[in-house]
Amino acid sequence: MKHSQTIGILLCLALIYTTTQPFIIIESRNWVITGWNPVGSSFGQSGKFLCFFSALSALFFALPYIWAKRFNMVFGALMLAWAFRNYLILATCQMGECPQRQWALYGCIFLSGLILLMTFLPKIKVS
Repeated sequence: MKHSQTIGILLCLALIYTTTQPFIIIESRNWVITGWNPVGSSFGQSGKFLCFFSALSALFFALPYIWAKRFNMVFGALMLAWAFRNYLILATCQMGECPQRQWALYGCIFLSGLILLMTFLPKIKVS
């Protein structure tokens, strides 16, 4: 695929933006939990991991070396696994209270999956 590297970089930037948006809303406590701001919960700042590896992945999409493309596959798999982990932890009903899932929670999984797909389609000149 000719434009997979450019698309991968744009997807990484979109993932970084998505982590700043609300993941879930817990109405009983008036908490809006994002990837960077867990308010008063014990969920942690799960968006930092995605942002760090997304920035690293964007850098490796831009590098023309074979080792960078191979590491990028690992980073894509880690991001997808972490986004799925976030979904399992944040969207779970606890003590009879279910949070309202927002679009960014699903968006992180979708974008991470697309980033992983783009890592399988590198533009490399074979000699």
